[in-house]
Amino acid sequence: MNPLTTHLLERLWEGDPTFETVAARLGRECQAMSPAEAAVIGRDLILRRRALYTRDFNLAAYLASDGIAGNDGFMDFTDCVALLPEERYAKVLSNPDDLIDDAVSSGFDELYLVAKVTKVFDRALLDGDEDGGLLDYLILGDEEIDWAAIHGATEEDARVRLPRLYERFGRLFRDSESSGARTESGTVTLDDFFGSTGHPK
Repeated sequence: MNPLTTHLLERLWEGDPTFETVAARLGRECQAMSPAEAAVIGRDLILRRRALYTRDFNLAAYLASDGIAGNDGFMDFTDCVALLPEERYAKVLSNPDDLIDDAVSSGFDELYLVAKVTKVFDRALLDGDEDGGLLDYLILGDEEIDWAAIHGATEEDARVRLPRLYERFGRLFRDSESSGARTESGTVTLDDFFGSTGHPK
């Protein structure tokens, strides 16, 4: 990670703030940020967020958030995790079961933290068009995210790979059974539970 990003994260998290405070601080930082700085920092944040788009992390986020981080909620969740201080980020990236101990699981919100930085770059190059998504495209290209694979985790995956989260939140799978979200094979996946709406069936 670039030193610019490291120093920004250190400033954002002084005093163990809430995500709302982090968002406000980031907004002020972005006002003073040059497009070149935004490109460097934005690249790091985009790659940090993209590294979280895995089946295990999706399942862990869903459980740790008590079911809130499904579909669009997962994107909000990873946006907040991408802004965590390095030690916290590395811990939950390497072992998503550790989300059970991190305040991000209950403190995340729809704050568009990464976009605050990328828009500094996009506005400068796209004549004020804040929603261009240019920096995301320059970093990730046309890469398609395989959402079916990411949402394909099962209850057995949770039990084996995320034992602490499963012990506390495994009832979410049992709740999905009572809602009728069970496939012919008898296996419930997050995709079965949320479908395309982002809400339980």
